[in-house]
Order: sequence, then C-alpha cells, then structure tokens
Amino acid sequence: MLDASTENFQIHEIGLDKETLEHNETLFTLGNGHIGTRGSLEEAFIDPYYKSNEGTYLNGFFESAPITYGEAAYGYAKNNQTICRIPNGKQLSFAIEGEWFNLNTGETTNHQRSLDLKKGLLLRSFDWKSTSGKEVHVEIERLVSYRYPEIMAIQYQITPLNFDGVIAIKNQLSQETIKNIEQGKGELEDPRVANRQEEASVKTQIYSEASIPSLIVTTNESNLRMVCSQTQTVVGELIDEYKQVSDEGLFSEWVIEANLKKSIEITSYTGYTSFYELETENRQMAFNLVAQLQQVKTMGYNRLKAEHFSTMFNFWQASDVEIQGDNQLQKGIRFNLFHLNQAAGRTGLTNIAAKGLTGDGYEGHYFWDTEMYMLPFFIYTQPETAKALLLYRYSILDKARARARELAIKKGVLFPWRTINGAECSAYYPAGTAQFHINADIAYGVERYFSATGDTDFMLTAGLEIMIETARFWVEFGSYIPAKNNQFCLNGVTGPDEYTALVNNNFYTNLMAQKNLVNAAKIYTGFSLSHPVEIEKLIEKLAITPDEFKVWQKAGEKMYLPFDEEHQLTMQDDSAFNKDVWNFNETPKEKYPLLLHFHPLTIYRYQVNKQADTVLAELLFPNEFTNEQKIRDFDYYEKITTHDSSLSRSIFGMMASEIGRSNEAYHYFMDTALMDLKDGQGNTDDGIHAANMGGSWLSLVYGFAGLKMVEGKLSFEPRVPKKWSKLAFSLFYLGSQFKVTLEGTRITFELLSGTPIEFSCNGNVIYLTKKVSL
Repeated sequence: MLDASTENFQIHEIGLDKETLEHNETLFTLGNGHIGTRGSLEEAFIDPYYKSNEGTYLNGFFESAPITYGEAAYGYAKNNQTICRIPNGKQLSFAIEGEWFNLNTGETTNHQRSLDLKKGLLLRSFDWKSTSGKEVHVEIERLVSYRYPEIMAIQYQITPLNFDGVIAIKNQLSQETIKNIEQGKGELEDPRVANRQEEASVKTQIYSEASIPSLIVTTNESNLRMVCSQTQTVVGELIDEYKQVSDEGLFSEWVIEANLKKSIEITSYTGYTSFYELETENRQMAFNLVAQLQQVKTMGYNRLKAEHFSTMFNFWQASDVEIQGDNQLQKGIRFNLFHLNQAAGRTGLTNIAAKGLTGDGYEGHYFWDTEMYMLPFFIYTQPETAKALLLYRYSILDKARARARELAIKKGVLFPWRTINGAECSAYYPAGTAQFHINADIAYGVERYFSATGDTDFMLTAGLEIMIETARFWVEFGSYIPAKNNQFCLNGVTGPDEYTALVNNNFYTNLMAQKNLVNAAKIYTGFSLSHPVEIEKLIEKLAITPDEFKVWQKAGEKMYLPFDEEHQLTMQDDSAFNKDVWNFNETPKEKYPLLLHFHPLTIYRYQVNKQADTVLAELLFPNEFTNEQKIRDFDYYEKITTHDSSLSRSIFGMMASEIGRSNEAYHYFMDTALMDLKDGQGNTDDGIHAANMGGSWLSLVYGFAGLKMVEGKLSFEPRVPKKWSKLAFSLFYLGSQFKVTLEGTRITFELLSGTPIEFSCNGNVIYLTKKVSL
C-alpha cells in the first residue's frame, strides 16, 4: 500500500502488495540524467516468482533493428531504436544456514520502503524469520549520485535478532534476465509500451586488465559500448570470501560470523560509464571507471551520501515549489520535480525520454515533449541543464539536414519526431514524421531560452543556427496558395492532436511556424548589427544569401491561420468542422483510450481530439487572442477532447485558469499533479509521464502565477486557488534569481542573487532591487 499522506518530502510504501509492485518500482526509481535504476527489490534475482522489471538504463544507450514494413515506400524510417537495459548492480541478498532470503521463503514482516525526495535516497527495512526460526532485521539505503554521475551505491545492514551463527551475503553485477518480464497488455498491442524483443540486444564481456574487473557491454546493431564495474566494502567478522568473474557478470559472496544484535554491513558501489562508439578504446574507459570506483570507496559511503545530499539541497533551493493548503498536492508536486530532475541529460548529447529513465515505455525515445513541456522548468530553475538539452538538438543537426533532404527539402532541417541518436525511428509517419511542428517547437525552445537567459554565446554557436535552419524548412515546405488569398499554407501535416492526421493548415503548426520564421528573421538581423564578425562566419557556413531573412519574414507575415467567421471559432485545420463529432455517449469507459480500440482510419473520420491542439497554441501566445475568443475555443474543443494523452490535461487546466474557470482549472491540475502517484493513465508501470510532470510545474507557474514571456518581457498575472494559503517558487531570469510568494491577494518579489531585474505584475512595472510587495 502506497502512503502519500505524511511528510511532504516522503513517499512511503507500507507492506508489500504484489499487485502494485511494478507501479511502485517506477515511483521509486533513482537516477541522475546519466543512469536510472528502477525501484526493484534487491533479492529479485533469486526470487523465482518475481515477474517485474528490474531495469537499469543509461541515457542514450540503445539498440537498433530494421523496421519491417508490409509495404514500404521511399523515405520511411529505416530502423527502430530501443533503450537497453544494462547490467543490474542492485542484485544483493543474504542466507542463513543456506536458506537465501526472498519474499517467498520464510516469513517477512514490517516491510516498508520510503523514497526521500529531499535527499534523493531510497530506504527499505523489514524483519525476516527463516524456516528454521532465525530472525534478522534488515535496513537498506540506495542512492544514485549527482556528484559522481557514474556511481550507484547500496548500503545493506543485517542485524541478528535471536541467534549467533553464520550469514552469507551475495552481490552481483549481471545482465537482467528479460524472460521474467511478461508485460503484454491483453490481446491488443499498446504503442506506448516498448518492443521487448531485446534478450539478445547486448552482450557482455569481461575485462580484467584494471585492478577491478569490468564488464564491457556492447550492442549488436547500433555499435555502441559502455563499461560497468562493481566493488564492495564489508563490515563484519569475515570467515570466507568468493569472487567469480566471467562474461556473464561479476559475482561476489562473503561468509560472515554473525553475533546477536551486532550489525553486519555491506556497501556496494556500481559504476557505469557513458556510451561510446564501438571503435573507441576499451582500456581507458575501464581504467577511468575503476579509478572513480576506488575514489568513492576510499572516501566511504557516508561522505558519498553527504556530497549527494549537498547537490540535492542545491536542487531544491533552486527548484522547489511550496504550496500551503494541500499536503497531498505538495507532495505530488515535489515528486514530479524530483523525477524531472532525474530524467534530464546534462551532457549535450542526451535529452529526456518520454518515460525519463524509469522504464522502457515508448522505447526510451525523445519527443517534442522536452521543449514544450519540460524545458521551461529547466530554463527558469536550472538554465545550464536547459542549455545542455538544447545542445543535444544541435548535436543532431546534420542528421536533421539529411532527413529534410529525404523529404525533398533542399535547404533547412527536419528534426525527427521520435529518436535517440537523431535518426527518425517513427514507423507510423501520419502520427510521426508528419508532425512537422517539432521543428517550430525546438525553435520555440531556443527563443524562450534566449529570452530568459540572454545567453548570446549559445545563440551564436548553436541556437541561431537551429532557428535559421528550421525557418528555411518552412519556406520550402509551404506554399502561397491562390485559393487562400495567396496566403502561406502548410499542407499535409499532423498537429499535436494525433487523432487528426495529415490535414491542411493545422492551426498550431501554422502559428508555431509563423513564430519560427519571424523570430529567426528578427534575431538574425539583430545579431547582424551587434555581432557582425560572428554572423559573417555563420553566413559562410550556411551559405545564407543577402536577403534570405526577408523571405522568412514574408512567409511568417503571410501565414494562413484558419478561422470560421460564421461561428467565430478558431479552426484546428481546414477540415475541422467538416466531419461528424465522435459519438461520446455511446463510447463506454472501457473503450478509452481510443487508440487501443479503434483503427486510426475510424478515428480520423471524426471530430475527436486525443489532446490539446488549438488550445495549446492559444495558451503559448495568449496576447494574440481576445479572452472571448479563448473562451469560445476552450468550450468547443473541451467537448471533443478525450485526454487520452497525458500531455493534455495540464494545457486545458492552464487555459481554464487563463479564462477565469477556477474550478475547472483546479480539477485539471489535480489530475496533472497526481497522475503518476495515482496511476491516472493506467500505465505508470512502464515509467513515469515526464511531460505531464513538466506540465504540472507549468500549471503552477504559468497557470496559477500567470507567468508570461511576451516579446522578451516577463510578466505575472496571478490567480492562485483560494484554498491555498501560499504558493512560492524561485526563478532565474537574465542571470539573476528571485523568489515569488503569493499569499491571498498579497504578492511579494524578492531578489535572491544577481543584478536588479525589470518585469511587470498585473500591468505594474517592477524594478526589483531587493524586495517588493503588492
């Protein structure tokens, strides 16, 4: 049973219900953006009845396989990509008189686990009585270090309660046995679940030249390698020790003299390197990892833990959101922020998977989710991480250029809809490649990062090139259509709503492309004046013609945005109102989500939305729509939206707040904030919903605090729920950090670091030098 009602930084599991085991494994995942390891039980490897996912993942480490089409065509994605489970270092158990502990032997009582969000620590304790009556108390701590991103550590303490004798302990690092995982979702295929044909996706090989043996882990097809290793310290009266190393793994066992009420302790340190190309020299990677392991082993677990706590303290100092008036909600928000932080790649070569590093749902792919739902959290709380996430997009720019050429676009780029290494791997193009809006989404992320940070160096070395190349794509992809008054149109696209595919002039896509075009022209011309030397180099690199920016600007200004004059409604696309509305009254609850029960060609014939689309466009650019227009569109699209996507509710909640529907806003927000804790989508077993977690932060800061960035200027229009006595959070803006505190009708801004900043609140211009209350 999961208890989320006590301390606001603690998630507790009382007892152990096998029906909720996978769900809680997801919740109790620990990670640091480099590695993630699910909250599986340490002894699962010797439990014959354990059917769950013990997965440990390395961000960006994937296997590929050819996509088989019954009927292929030119330009289809060629290869699938699936994040790999790497060797599991959590495998640890003990034996009394030859009887190995697991939950199916002897008697386990007082079993409980706690995820300490504040410290980034997973704690577990239980009592166990062997079949011969020997009793022990066990305490376990697990952490994945932020200070040393390669390192996972487990401290395992066993205390005999009623005997003196001998206890054996084993710890191993070996590849997880996938055969125990049977996660079929009934008779229907679920596209949200990973392709699990990966038993043979990696091979392990022992490497023994360093002082500690290592495993070289190699994928069969994607030509990637990584190195992992393990070492331990043991506190107790050692009788014997056994070590075995082979291509199957690293295996250690100790036999220890046990004394009544005297604790035996083992601390296990497991290290995982970054991934690298197959041709890279193994030796240096292994030696570097061993040196890292020896360093943390020498410093000891307590110091490693203290340094980890320090990084967690810094995270919460920058990123915490305080809510007074709802303890469950407070815990839910902190849980979401904790997992967002764990999910984010920080190397410039990795990003955020849809499930973070908590599972292999969606096969570990990166989507538009990052820029549109998660990046804002990092922009305003951890700008260096935000930059690293955008640099990943820059790192795959050449592959995006190649993809654009496959679609007959001679200039510019087309970013992949779903990917790990930058190649498109969406096998269903109507809901994949056709979502061309991802180009504009990434450009939007670049522009928002620049507006909030003023990071000129990033723009000149990476950001501006992304904006230019995405703008170039739209100019070639679109057309001036005479029947549309010679306005610039984008035909044959799919917007965010995946229940409406391959349409002309999706409103969201057209509006986002318009902003991409106009902002690229504006920022390019601005830098041409302020940094002419750097721009000359960019002109030469990209072969930019003298008046090319005017072409982008014209296309943006002439962009067609569909609108129904008769009903005064924004049209989701040209065909929006030419279809019957889905018969919701005759669709029972068990038929949702629709994508699991109806053929796409059935869904596409109707007005029915999977998620926010036009409403999202209006939320992103609120000053371009009247309040009356937002209300009309919200009322219309809310009626035909199923929210089958976890990305939907936060958007409708924020728009409800924007138009004064406070009760609806709060209802949507609660669904957003507690989605994974309550398994609201019914598939948290496969991993958290990272974008929704970003949406919960957006709901608080954009929705209830009313944060907006319009033409590079920050503003607030607060509308905090009356049931909360306080909402407080901190933001970074143009190099300074300030705190926002909303208490009833009182609003306080406090400069925490940096130089004075200027913004507005409810139309009042504020020049913040220290502290201001309104």
